[in-house]
Amino acid sequence: DPSMTVYAVALSKGGSTKTTTAAELVAALARRGRRVLAIDLDQQGNLTTRLGVTDDTEVSAVAADVLTAEASAPEAAIDAPSVPGASVLAGTHDLASLDHRPEVITALRDHLPEVAGEWDDVVIDTPPALGLVTLAALAAADVVVAAVACETEAYDQLDRLVEVIAQRIAPRMKPGQRVHWIVPTRYDGRRLLDRDVVDMLTEQHPGRVTTPVREAVAARDAYTSGMPVSVFAPGSPIAADYAAALAPIIGTPEPDAQVSAEHHATA
Repeated sequence: DPSMTVYAVALSKGGSTKTTTAAELVAALARRGRRVLAIDLDQQGNLTTRLGVTDDTEVSAVAADVLTAEASAPEAAIDAPSVPGASVLAGTHDLASLDHRPEVITALRDHLPEVAGEWDDVVIDTPPALGLVTLAALAAADVVVAAVACETEAYDQLDRLVEVIAQRIAPRMKPGQRVHWIVPTRYDGRRLLDRDVVDMLTEQHPGRVTTPVREAVAARDAYTSGMPVSVFAPGSPIAADYAAALAPIIGTPEPDAQVSAEHHATA
């Protein structure tokens, strides 16, 4: 099915909100009954950990092998233990050596369409640096999502991402590529700065900024437990924030809404 959507979650600033956001996107799509492939391109492997993969999980090939064409995505994908319906290409230290391999830049862009029948959606988590591995994700993505922590330096990081896409990806590698969505994270409505950041982002990128996601201890606890935050603490404020923020990105109603609509139709 050519309608497979590839999401890349990016922002070069370090910090966990990028991976937390990628994991929520995987979980939200899987809850809608989509078959999701998560690709962890960060050598720290944080998305891999968050999806429940441990050192004991059997892995025959990893994300780096797919980028270098030593394995196909279906060969390397393993079931995500904490998200039923999702598979993952594990992020490992092998990714560190790929920034010297220019051929990886088009690897996912060219390979993912070949496996479109296997998955309905792909979510790629990128490393903090804007090196070749991140460019490979940006070249493959249909939808680029920037997770922007509400801090002043986040503007500079976002501007840099926008600039790199405009200079290196949009001209030829993926014509017209841009940042499609911005998710403000680590938001505290009591802080004037945070409100200013969201206002400024909305002004600079009208129609592309989601509702903000609050800072929460649950995000860290969920990581330690190897789960997306909405799986670990489904009733938490941060899970509700993510559901609201991701709804326009995914563009379909929550399954509960569909179920109740069907119930009313048959009642």
